Amino acid sequence: MIIVPGTLFPNISECKNRNDFKIIELRNGNGQKVEIANYGARIVSWYVKDNQDHLRNIVLGFSTKKQYQKADAPFYSAIVGRYANRIENFTLEGKEYHLTDDDFILHGGAEGFHQKMWKIKKVTDNAVVLSVHSKDGEAGFPGNLKVEVEYVLTESNELKINYKAETDQATPVNLTNHAFFNLKGAGNGTVLDLLLKVNADQYTPLKKGGLPTGEIASVENTVFDFREFKKVSKAVNSTDAQIKLANGLDHNFVNKEVNTPLITAIDPTSGIKLEMTTTLPGVQIYTANFLTGNDKSDEGKAFKARESICFEAQFFANSPQHSNFPNTILKAGEVYKHSTTYKVSVVNSNE
Repeated sequence: MIIVPGTLFPNISECKNRNDFKIIELRNGNGQKVEIANYGARIVSWYVKDNQDHLRNIVLGFSTKKQYQKADAPFYSAIVGRYANRIENFTLEGKEYHLTDDDFILHGGAEGFHQKMWKIKKVTDNAVVLSVHSKDGEAGFPGNLKVEVEYVLTESNELKINYKAETDQATPVNLTNHAFFNLKGAGNGTVLDLLLKVNADQYTPLKKGGLPTGEIASVENTVFDFREFKKVSKAVNSTDAQIKLANGLDHNFVNKEVNTPLITAIDPTSGIKLEMTTTLPGVQIYTANFLTGNDKSDEGKAFKARESICFEAQFFANSPQHSNFPNTILKAGEVYKHSTTYKVSVVNSNE
């Protein structure tokens, strides 16, 4: 079911069935369209104009819940939590919490937010608010956690994601959106020629399993120095040990200035430019290293490795284990409140 405000969605009452998969359509006056699904609070698509004034969908997604559930990659453009990225078992206020039988869990694990049916709380022509409740003990985390996420498509061609969370017990919280972007269009080929600039002087190196070592390292004289525009291939095709460990880019960059774009990406073919600004302290850049091509768009286009890229605004992975990382513990009475904005524009070929 596609909900178009003012037509199929006169009120909220028809969306109380949490098992009913729905897609909410947001539009602005510039011809852009964003589709949001209540399953995983996912971005299904984002249609933007390219340098030929043609619409391209720049986000990988599907039109049915079954497609998401059967996909090799479970996190397509979902809100992931309650702890995005990797986290090991941890001790909090003198108590040990065991999240898994393995060494760590990724993006909330088997009970993560990506596979929950979110409640649709409010819809307007250009915005939607969704919410989810995570019970005390779910996935091993303490506290009842209430989460709200608002998506807003602005007249400035921005997609804003506003996060809010509250808990009744201290608990680690790290929320992000796991959108897979391809500025050529979903399923339209490699992102290795994407021009990327990252406003970060530092990154967090990895060890086996993709966990951070705890070091906050300089990007100076490394393949992770994207302070000036360069092709993604310059890092991904390198022989750097960190790149080999992750099979590509899958690293957290430290946000230098919250009021300026942390990410600027330009596709030379479409001319589409994507900028990301966030209040969060980092961004995980992931070059879809493990997509297999088995997952296909509704048009039959295969989603392959290196043919999309993720810019996941976040706190750092496994922060409870590293006192030098930004604190991710949300306490009762506090409010987790962060935002991320993705802005799309078009550049001329001579820019």
